[in-house]
This record gives sequence, structure tokens and C-alpha cells, in this order.
Amino acid sequence: MSTLARRATARWPVLSGMREAIGMGLSALVAYKMRAGLTILGVVMGIMTVTGMSAIVAGLNKSMATQIEGFGTAVIFVRPFGPGENLSTEERRRRKGLSELEVEALTERCQTCSAVAPLEFPAAQNIKYGREKVQNAQLIGTTAAYEIVHDAFIDRGRFLAPSDVSRGSKVAVIGSEIAETLFPYVDPVDKEITLDGIRFRVIGVMEHKGKFLNFNRDNLILIPMGSMVRASFFNFLLADVKSTSPMLMERTTEEIREILRRQRKLKFAQKDTFMMFTQDTLTNLYNQLTGGIYLVMIAISSIGLVVGGVGVMNIMLVTVTERTREIGVRKALGARKRDIRWQFLTEAMTLTGVGGVLGIAIGGGVAALVDKFSPFPAVLQPTWVVIAFVTSVVTGLTFGLWPAVKAARLDPIEALRYE
Repeated sequence: MSTLARRATARWPVLSGMREAIGMGLSALVAYKMRAGLTILGVVMGIMTVTGMSAIVAGLNKSMATQIEGFGTAVIFVRPFGPGENLSTEERRRRKGLSELEVEALTERCQTCSAVAPLEFPAAQNIKYGREKVQNAQLIGTTAAYEIVHDAFIDRGRFLAPSDVSRGSKVAVIGSEIAETLFPYVDPVDKEITLDGIRFRVIGVMEHKGKFLNFNRDNLILIPMGSMVRASFFNFLLADVKSTSPMLMERTTEEIREILRRQRKLKFAQKDTFMMFTQDTLTNLYNQLTGGIYLVMIAISSIGLVVGGVGVMNIMLVTVTERTREIGVRKALGARKRDIRWQFLTEAMTLTGVGGVLGIAIGGGVAALVDKFSPFPAVLQPTWVVIAFVTSVVTGLTFGLWPAVKAARLDPIEALRYE
């Protein structure tokens, strides 16, 4: 023992006792590998669940936040229905999309709106270039404001211009996935694609955006609004509005509400016949979903920790029986009840602490494999790693308490007679 260690031991005797107890716990792990391994298996499984699942959920949250940011900043979505709404049949009938006059009113009268991008959804089943075809492409009719609202940066060519919309030009801006599918070997710009037999000249290719939930933002074709007939089941407009500042989002929302209510001649007591929501709404809805995953994770890990804790309690009761004579000798030499109690508690916490470290290592490994070989991202969270380790140690403290108390209560004379 070094001089520093001897001084620390002399000043704080409890450190010496804890060091000795931890050493005994580790010795027990080495000496009885199978028994110790089975004892802490529940703890390992519980902590592995916490670490692995928290990493996957954190990765999904980070990915979702990035995707939501990809829609642009300070964006307000005007829709007939909002995400997560549970409406009655009557309320659904009251809700409706926007008209061109309402979009014009928003564009002209909204003082805190920097851009208003109307969205229409023309019908096009057959999209191709030469022999190449594309499946499940999302066709959207819009204006030049779409680029401002959604920060839709162009990789090649140009975006839609106001003159394209006013003249109803047959031009298109396509997503990166459309470009790869229809034009695998050539530059798409200035090439013509056909939408149900109607020719549209490609004027630009958007940067890679990725997916948002079930919406692939790279499998997208943008054309000037009014250049094709809208789908019969979707013959109204939607609108995405960009506020002049994130700080003015609430004011912008109120302006939009007032303008639309005036356009629709709604009375004071009547409810809105439209819905507005922001990126925060999407984030909160997603957090509610992941909150449910966290609850399931905690429930599963709790079962594992309880099973592991019961195993630790059983093995510590056996240890107390096996070391009864040793406890008697320690008490005869002056050990107090609290010394014996802390000795066995520290051993129990050492067992579960080792199980926690193994669970964290395995959970981290699983998270790394999921991140590398699956579409789900995973990010190991230092906060959850600390929580997992502390939980494993507390499990040992909780379930090791009864064996430790039992050991501390042993009569030294009876303990010395034990064979």
C-alpha cells in the first residue's frame, strides 16, 4: 500500500472497509463465475435495455429534429386538419382547404408573412423519361415562394420563377431521387419528362433532403401551380407560410387566423374551419410517441432489475450463511454492526455494479450495430449511461439491505460456534 493510501485509510477508515468489501465482491465473481453470472443476469438485461433503447430513441429524436428543420424555419402549415386531431364527423365536414382567393388574401394582407407557398396536388399516374419510369412520386403544384418557405436549395439549374406560374409554363423542378431514377447517366436539366403524356421541361434538381415519416422529400416533382388539372379528390389548396421572424410566430398565426376567418365570414362564436400548426407541433407529437417508448423501456428494464435484485438478495443470504464464522471473528475483534452491514452492502453493490457495466457495454454495442446496419440511427447518451449505472448500484443497495442487516444482527458467540 502506498503512503498516500495509508494516510487516506488512517483518516477515513470507512474507505478501507469499502475497498476490502469491493475486493471481496470481485473475488466472489472470479471464484464463482457461473453463480455470479446467473445472479447478475437480470441486472445485465435490464441495464442493457435502458442503454440500448435510450440510444435508439435519442438517435430517432435527433434525426427527426433534423428532418423537421429541413422544412425550413418559422413555418406555419395551414391545413384542413392538424396532426393527431380526433374530430367528430360533423367537425370533419366543416373543415375545408383553401381557395385561390384566400391564398391571395394571405399573400397581400399578412404583414408578418415573408412568403406564402400554396400547394395543389395534380393527378399524374404515369411519369417517365424515355424508357425510364418512376413510382410513387409526389407531384405538387406551387409557386416560387416554395423555395423561400422551405429553404429548398437547388443543386443544379434553377427554381420556379413567378413568370413560370403566371404563364402556366410546362416546367418542373425534381428531387434528387427522381433525378437518379429517370436520368441515371445524363444531366436532367433541359430534358423533358412526361406526366401522363404531357411534356414538362426539367429546369432544376433539388438538393438531397431525405425522408420525413412516410414522406420522401427526394421523390418530389414541383411544377407551376395551375399547369395541370388537380386531382378530383384533392381539388383545394393548402398553404405553407413563413413568418418574418421566429419571434413573431404567434403574431403571424393570429394574422392568418383573422384573415381566413374574414374571408370565410365566420361569426365570433363560430369555430375555425381550418387548422394551423408549426414545426413545434410536429416535434411535440413525436416526443409523445417516443415518451411511450421510454415507458415501455422502463417497464421492461424494471422487470429485469427486480429479477436481478432478487437473485442478488438470495446469493447474499447464502454468502452470509457461508461466512457466519468470519462474521463472528470480525465482531470479536471489534467490528461494529454498521461495519458488517456496510461490508455486505458494498459487496452486493459491487455485484450489481459489475452487472451494470456489462449491461452498458452490451447495450452500447447493440446501439452501435443498429446505427451501422439498420435504417434506425442510434446515439449513446452519457446521461442515460450514468442513470443506468447508478440504477444498477441502487438495485444492489436495495436488495442487499436485508442480507446485510441479517449479518449485522448475528450474535458473535453463536457465530463463532457455527460450523
